[in-house]
Amino acid sequence: MKTSKKKRITIGTVNIGERARELVEDAFLRNRISSGRYVRRFEELLEEFHGVKCAVAVSSGTDADTIALSALKEDGVNEGDEVIMPALNFISVANSAIHAHLKPVFVDVDRKTFNIDPDLIEEKITNRTRVLIPTHLFGKPVDMKRVLDIAEENDLFVVEDACEALGSRYKGELLGTFGIFGTFSFYVAHIITTGEGGAIITGDNRYDGILRSLRSHGRACACKVCQLNVDSGECPYRFDVEDGDMEDKRFYFLRIGYSAKMNEIEAALGIEQMEKIEEVITKRNENLTYLSGILEDLGEYMVMMRQEAHEFISPLCMPMVIREDVPIERADIVNYLEERGVETRPTFGSIPTQHPAYRFLGYEYGSFPNAEWIGRKGFYVGIHQNIDKGDLEYIAECIHDFFKLKGLR
Repeated sequence: MKTSKKKRITIGTVNIGERARELVEDAFLRNRISSGRYVRRFEELLEEFHGVKCAVAVSSGTDADTIALSALKEDGVNEGDEVIMPALNFISVANSAIHAHLKPVFVDVDRKTFNIDPDLIEEKITNRTRVLIPTHLFGKPVDMKRVLDIAEENDLFVVEDACEALGSRYKGELLGTFGIFGTFSFYVAHIITTGEGGAIITGDNRYDGILRSLRSHGRACACKVCQLNVDSGECPYRFDVEDGDMEDKRFYFLRIGYSAKMNEIEAALGIEQMEKIEEVITKRNENLTYLSGILEDLGEYMVMMRQEAHEFISPLCMPMVIREDVPIERADIVNYLEERGVETRPTFGSIPTQHPAYRFLGYEYGSFPNAEWIGRKGFYVGIHQNIDKGDLEYIAECIHDFFKLKGLR
């Protein structure tokens, strides 16, 4: 069947409704656009949704990972210690380890899940390993039971990178709640978006003030609710410093931190979307299920993300990887789709062997065969909440027509 030209079907989407517009206008009218009451409300919605004591909004998912790793230095993690992570990932996770002055150590991924392979983790553990970062790539849950067992046996911290997995569940529990920290990104292509933006959640309230301090240059003033920012009132703790000449907590710094606060405009967008989060993730999951079903007959040619009985996937996208014995190049199929209005992205690649930035670590090509195969042959399409059944059928029609054109159907 010849596919007809259609509207562009994008990877991500932006939903800005009347509620967000009202909040943004209010922020402008109050002359409060830096971090304030809306940032705190957005954090509260994240806390309520995940059932945790602490959520700290930051300026990006990268900052969320970096600050989470930096916070662990208050619990004995030292500069130069090792952080185990999957080789297949967006590069920001490795960058976060470098920014926190830690050493990324990479593990190959499972060919079916695209996530870190638990069977390969323990061989990478040394006496300098302190942290394990399982990334729930594309929203697909990592085998957290295996990861947590390994972490417990080896006395490792677990920082869940759930940047692409807001709302996904493993054995009924929300991702981001298994480790000491869970991190999220609200970039425009992700489950919800604040334009940019990210967050860290934790069930351990000891870290609340540390995380808030780190996101704001390391300042001593790190209350969950800042009266000066939220209510423009007086702070009873502002001049509590007892250290020589520095009496004002707002300009007294306990640690080396970052400039990573979320602003009120971003938070306003996030509030509206978190108030509709169940609707968003339900639609995304339905789209994943439907597209998986109508592409199932192409399983001999491509590996695709599947939802298993023990999980609920709130998907970033629909990833597909051309099998190694199929005589098709990724560029051919993505060009075909792009020409027909279906936006695509490559599936990241092996950080240590397919990106020049990490050649300094000395890994040789072939060290991570599964990640390299996915990086070479994988791509993904959008399945966000604004994509309807007709859009999904059009995507499937385009893909089927491509394989027919190549004589494989």
